[in-house]
Amino acid sequence: MSTKKPDSRDLCEHLNPTVADSAKRTAEERQAAERQAFTDQLAKRSPPDPIERAEIEKARKRTKARAPRIAMHIQDRGTAGIVAYPDHSDDEGHMYRLADAFGTRSRQFVYSMLNGLGKATEDHSLDCDFSPGSPNQLKFNAALAVIDGVRPQDEIEAMLAAHMAVTNIVLLELVARTRGSIAGHRYEGDGIKRLDVLGNLTNKFMRTYTMQVEALTRKRRKGEQNIKVKHVHVYAGGQAIVGNVSHRGGRGTAKNEQRAYERKKAKTSNPYNSRQPGSAGREPTAGNRADRQRRKKAAADCTAAQAVAAGLLANGMGNTVTASGPRPRLRSGGDSAHC
Repeated sequence: MSTKKPDSRDLCEHLNPTVADSAKRTAEERQAAERQAFTDQLAKRSPPDPIERAEIEKARKRTKARAPRIAMHIQDRGTAGIVAYPDHSDDEGHMYRLADAFGTRSRQFVYSMLNGLGKATEDHSLDCDFSPGSPNQLKFNAALAVIDGVRPQDEIEAMLAAHMAVTNIVLLELVARTRGSIAGHRYEGDGIKRLDVLGNLTNKFMRTYTMQVEALTRKRRKGEQNIKVKHVHVYAGGQAIVGNVSHRGGRGTAKNEQRAYERKKAKTSNPYNSRQPGSAGREPTAGNRADRQRRKKAAADCTAAQAVAAGLLANGMGNTVTASGPRPRLRSGGDSAHC
């Protein structure tokens, strides 16, 4: 019977405590060296220039003027479940802040929304099935910030704000997966199918987010549409009407409720639109002086009408201002006057 001496090479190096400690110590030293190198790199950065420093000061003032958003800590306690709590000891005050952020007095609604947001913002990147994910405090507080920033007035607006926050989280993940699909797959077979599915989902979530914002806007507006009149033009010979105006339709009706033949008649009968042949170079006569006086009077009437209309708008009388009537041009010789 022969005996064989054990070969030292049969022992695995990772089972040797000395070798394992040495490898661990080497890894820690390498990480420490990398952190120190990165710290030195950050320390070598130059200070901001005067323009950037001024913008930083403006941003600091605007940020401090904003109300701080509500946030919570999330801790997974294993068999005890996931617990969310504030970073201060005033639990009752924190509950009031949550109720105000969700626009309600119902604690049940607040608890239901927090539970739903917690599950909707869980991290499933390491899961391959439908098992519960790990809590993600960053996304959870980001969703709370969105809801608090919308300032919902009731439970419906709070749900819409929560839907917008969750839609944005899913949308960003879909965009990232779509970009990864573009970079890592060939445009054929399963690659193009995967890209098509991700692209369609991304487009649907983008449209869904826009529809949610529009729904929130319509609810707050209560279906009303406000129209503001900023400029009013009243021409010579016209009238400014303050109030609701309805126009009659019909055959031949044109702008300013004048029919075609009426406009043609007014144009041909206007003595200021016609120029007498051979009038250039003549000495000023009584007729020319009368024309100039009529032009001055028309300009003065136009200015007065505009002032009246502007005063009515400034006093809040009515909500619609329109101008009716023709817009004549007064011409004599080579000059023209209109308003």
